[in-house]
Parts: sequence; C-alpha cells; structure tokens
Amino acid sequence: MQPAIEITQRGEKDFVSCVGVGDGSRRYESEGLCSIAECLQDAAAVLGAEFSFATVIFDRMTMGSYPVATIEHRALEVADELLTKTFGRRTMD
Repeated sequence: MQPAIEITQRGEKDFVSCVGVGDGSRRYESEGLCSIAECLQDAAAVLGAEFSFATVIFDRMTMGSYPVATIEHRALEVADELLTKTFGRRTMD
C-alpha cells in the first residue's frame, strides 16, 4: 500500500498538506504551511522510514510517485518539478 501526499494551495503562501494511506482516508493533515517544499518535508517526516515511495497530488492533479527520502531531503527540487508539471498541464488544456 502506497501513501498519498495531497497538497492544496489556499492562498499565495497558504498551503495544506494531507497524508493518506491506500483507503482514501486522511491520516494526517497540516494547515498553514508556507510553501510546497514545507508541505513535502512535513509529510515526509510523518511517513518516515515506514514507506519507500509516496504518490504526490498537487491541486487535485496526480504528479507521480516519488521516493520518500527524496521528498524529504530534496523538497525544493521536488516542489519545483511539481510546479513545472502543473504549469505544463494547465497550458495544454
């Protein structure tokens, strides 16, 4: 069972991060985070070493599966990749 990290942007610098495991229910939620990278680091800390990979969902779009260690230690790079993917998908619509 692979967990999912769902990140939602509510304002310019207001994000919510939720972590769910397989059944669609949310097991952890954190509000008022300042950036996508902060959401990723927070979620990765919750997942810890228990999970190797997590699916990342940003603004209701599934972005892919990432190693939890990468999410935690390279959060800025993963956040940049998410923004690039989001921009690319929105310009194709």
